[in-house]
Amino acid sequence: MLLKENKIVEKICEIPVTLEDVSESIFEGVSTKNILMHRLLLPEESGSDSYYLCEGLCKPVFSEPEIVYPYVSGAFSEKFAFRPSSYRFMLPYELSDKGKSKEYNIIPPEELEARFPMAYGRILEFKRGFRHDISPLSSADYSIKGRKLLEYFNTPKIIATEGYHLQAAYDNVGNNVFDNGCGIVLKDRSKYPYVTAVLNSPIARLFPAVCKSEMIFSDYTAPTVLRRFPIVFPDNRLTEDLINTVSSYLVFLNMQKYATGYGVPDWLRELAGFYEQISSLLVLDTYFLNYIDPGLLDALEENIHPYAGDMDSENSDNLLSALYYIKQQILETSGSGKFKFNMGLPGMLSFPQSSEEF
Repeated sequence: MLLKENKIVEKICEIPVTLEDVSESIFEGVSTKNILMHRLLLPEESGSDSYYLCEGLCKPVFSEPEIVYPYVSGAFSEKFAFRPSSYRFMLPYELSDKGKSKEYNIIPPEELEARFPMAYGRILEFKRGFRHDISPLSSADYSIKGRKLLEYFNTPKIIATEGYHLQAAYDNVGNNVFDNGCGIVLKDRSKYPYVTAVLNSPIARLFPAVCKSEMIFSDYTAPTVLRRFPIVFPDNRLTEDLINTVSSYLVFLNMQKYATGYGVPDWLRELAGFYEQISSLLVLDTYFLNYIDPGLLDALEENIHPYAGDMDSENSDNLLSALYYIKQQILETSGSGKFKFNMGLPGMLSFPQSSEEF
């Protein structure tokens, strides 16, 4: 029997545990009055790590790579992994050693000139050439707002953004700078793959309806809103292990997709789509018990295992072949039986009624 979408939303609203309960911190990204000064563009071909392009001045500029970091914006964010971006973010801050607390402080102008003369010259040139300001350089000219992001810089985190809908990618190093979006640092690091999968699942697509039912009409990636996202963890280790493993598959597959640019082969798109659907089904099985037919769950348990090789290896063909083989084994193991699911989400997502429809 299919549940109406409003009944499903009502059921989700009754979940007592939220993202705030399982998070150490949920925070917004950076903001600055001089985004064009901080944001740098990588040229298509360059043999130098210090060579960039300035959008504001429309010319090549230089900056020490030690204070330049990967930059994530809504346009370059995707599910599970980050799409390669040609943008970087100049962050003239450094870590201060204050015992157990981690704090990043701005590098003052005189110290910046001595230690990072290229960055100092780039900021001064931007101030005079783009802003037409000939006053002496001060820290306020290149400061940013985003205390929590700096506090959790170089800390693994999930970065949630809102493109066509809410989506999330895991930053395992934690050095991506972002503006539009929300950073999530979990209390338990082992939960990152599962929470990332949830934020990319149909549950996240229903989150706007959940917010509407609770009279919340703000940006869904605002920390005050996202911390109310309902979270249910699997009550068995098998489901959580399966989701964690499939999440690792999807990180790899999406990185492969992004590396191809806009010409993603159909077979790669279909392979990633297959595992994303598996991830969604497992998440839905966690939120709504008995969603998956036991026969399909047995097929997943039999075939899905952590990859023994190097997921970051430059030789990706072996892993792609392995993931394709696992897909075929799941389809063959599940056989011709009709696996009908116990509930659907009408108007939101069509799930297959049998293994043959994958």
